[in-house]
Parts: sequence; C-alpha cells; structure tokens
Amino acid sequence: MAVQYSTALFSGQFTRASSFVLPRERGVLKVLFTGMNNSSVRAQDLAVGAVDVKAGSGSVVLTGKMCSSGVIPKGATVKPRQNEKCVANHRRDSPDPAFHVAVCKSSGKWFVCFPKFDEAMRRGSAATSSGSAAPRPRPSH
Repeated sequence: MAVQYSTALFSGQFTRASSFVLPRERGVLKVLFTGMNNSSVRAQDLAVGAVDVKAGSGSVVLTGKMCSSGVIPKGATVKPRQNEKCVANHRRDSPDPAFHVAVCKSSGKWFVCFPKFDEAMRRGSAATSSGSAAPRPRPSH
C-alpha cells in the first residue's frame, strides 16, 4: 500500500494517491500538492525497505528515486525536468524522512497517514479553544 501510494503520488495521480490516505486526512494531500501536475513529480524503482509496525501504526521505508521540479505554471515553456531535484535511497533502513511513509490502521484497513499533521491540528485546536493562542492586548501608556 505504501508503494502504491507513492507510485501514484509521483506519477501525478493525486486522486488515486488520495485513495490510500486515511479518509479524515485526505485534505492534507490536497494542500501539499496544490498546483502540482504529473510533469512536476516522478519516481523510479520504488520498493519497500524496512517496515516497522506496532499497535495499529508504523512506518514503511521506501527505496528508489523521487524527483520534483516544483510547480510549473500552465503554458510555461520551461522543460519539465529543467529544474528537477532528485533524491535517491538504496538503504532499506534509511533514516531519511523523505523515504518514510507513515501508516495507520483504521476500521481494519491500513492507510497512509500524517501523524505529525494530525498532532499539530489537535494542539492547535486545543490552544485555540483554551484561548492560549490568542494574542494579548498591550497596555497603552
């Protein structure tokens, strides 16, 4: 599932990639890849490296090569791969976060998930509801 997600993502098939993401977090994917298209990203030889799963969540390390050329405006005459930047990983236990896909189990099915984003949203909601995130007015002299 992690390889299918990443392959779809780096083939510019964002709707297909979204189908592998935890339903409540699919909006994150839309935000991350707004303006991207299938000529903006690509991957080669993606495969599963190490898998670390415990109690319904975990991480999958991918091996292979991933490239991105950033957002290319419609009608641009720039060659798609002219400004491309690529990263490669051949270590199945790589510490490189670019090659780690977080996974979680929901309703008996495995999904790609974004735990750091989910955690930040919970902290942001808690801070906003408690009022601690609101700026305090400065006393006037």
